Amino acid sequence: MINKFEKILLKKNILLGNIKKKVSKNNLIIEFEDDNNINTEILDFFNSHMKKSKKSIVIVSNTLKNDRYLFSVVPTFQEAKDIIEIEEIERLINEE
Repeated sequence: MINKFEKILLKKNILLGNIKKKVSKNNLIIEFEDDNNINTEILDFFNSHMKKSKKSIVIVSNTLKNDRYLFSVVPTFQEAKDIIEIEEIERLINEE
């Protein structure tokens, strides 16, 4: 099993500058303390970061709808881990 990820919990009203300090070059699982009012600037940052890093970003949320971003949105942490594992396997296959 491939478990290369970093989990980040984002507090309510966190500033984008503080998020940028937390983000690494690993696959990311993002959870929001309050996922009812997620700032689109933050989502745009994650979308841009995913393009640059070529790693997976999965957001755990029951309320967020994803119709324009590259990252995945799933309702549970386990599903987020599964998505990262699948995408890592796909990247390994594509390297060959």
